[in-house]
Amino acid sequence: MKGAACSHSSGRCEATVAGRNQPMFCRLLAHNTPHRCRSISKNKVKTVRSVICMALPSQVDGAATITAPPRPSKDVSVPANLAPVSDLMTVPGGKGRAVELKAGQYFKITNTHGEQVVDFFGFGLPDVKKEVMSMHHSHDETHRLIPQVGDSMVTNLRRPIFTLLEDTGPGVHDTTVSACDQYLYQQQIGVEAAKEHDSCINNLHTSLTAIGHPLTDDPDNYLPPSPFNLWMAVSLKNEGSQLSWDPPAKGQKPGDYVLFRVEIDCVAVMSACPHDLAPYINGESGPRDVHYQIYETA
Repeated sequence: MKGAACSHSSGRCEATVAGRNQPMFCRLLAHNTPHRCRSISKNKVKTVRSVICMALPSQVDGAATITAPPRPSKDVSVPANLAPVSDLMTVPGGKGRAVELKAGQYFKITNTHGEQVVDFFGFGLPDVKKEVMSMHHSHDETHRLIPQVGDSMVTNLRRPIFTLLEDTGPGVHDTTVSACDQYLYQQQIGVEAAKEHDSCINNLHTSLTAIGHPLTDDPDNYLPPSPFNLWMAVSLKNEGSQLSWDPPAKGQKPGDYVLFRVEIDCVAVMSACPHDLAPYINGESGPRDVHYQIYETA
């Protein structure tokens, strides 16, 4: 495949392979096929760099010799002998909680009232300042904006941290939007009112500090990670160029839950999002309690 040509035109990336055009993603992945990448503008072709390409798996036919990189097979079955090793714990509406987890455990988060958004964070142990669950790295791993059952969320060190095993709701979550913070509320309700308003970022810091894992001594000058926004409905409009904040997904109901397998020793942080200024975040009722529980195989 040496010398295959990849041409960009009208937002597409195509490699000519044995006289055929294969839709491609250009990716700097060492185990894929190297070629010259060319940019087409006004019928002029310019080679811009040497890259590695990865074909879209859904669009590769039997004659293609460029394929997607192999992904490791994962056991996504739920053991029949799971037993709780913690009480059913509450995250109060608008507040946050953090909990230490061990590799091999199972972690269940329940949307008790059905419409509550949960900002979900993960940090690797022993050093929460070094390793964090990363939405950007997870996009690379899953090739999705919304994780599905069987997908693993990964950290900034590209290690799996949580694998989604069950999702009893409609499967609508978000990985694109930042957590709410004091600056958002300053814009929406003013500086003085924002001082009295909880935020997911404040919940993140106070929850971690409460169990002995502070991220920083100066939260105002700390760049927080983006959360896995459970049960938050954000869609793409205008051919993917615009984000839309939507009402809670149709079919979402009280008692829906997600179940994760814990892949590394870590800390999980949940913020029952305190946003109460628009019904598209937490429904008409505003912030409500959610619950979580830890399981192991008996």
